[in-house]
Amino acid sequence: MPWLLSGDPSVRWQVLRDLVCASPHDVESERRRVAVEGWGVRLLAAQDVDGQWSHALYSPKWTSTTYTLLLLHWLGLPSDHPQALAGCRQVWDGARFYDGGWNCELPPHR
Repeated sequence: MPWLLSGDPSVRWQVLRDLVCASPHDVESERRRVAVEGWGVRLLAAQDVDGQWSHALYSPKWTSTTYTLLLLHWLGLPSDHPQALAGCRQVWDGARFYDGGWNCELPPHR
């Protein structure tokens, strides 16, 4: 347990919640640290000025906006974080509905 609690805030808040049974306040306080410390802040620092990651919505896989937002969610970044909301706006505004599915690829230039 001490080893887990000495790690990244994205691990600590989950340990506090699931193993220590800490108070909701303590869990939420630790979870908010994801935005300012460790893996979360490193991912946020890689965001493009337009709100995307890797200048792409869906591809390249694992580094694009969609996958970075998913990772930040899994790490515990609070959903009201301004950079997460900016990324979500990029995905939403850039999404295209095509052939019954959701296509995040930009249409070809004409």
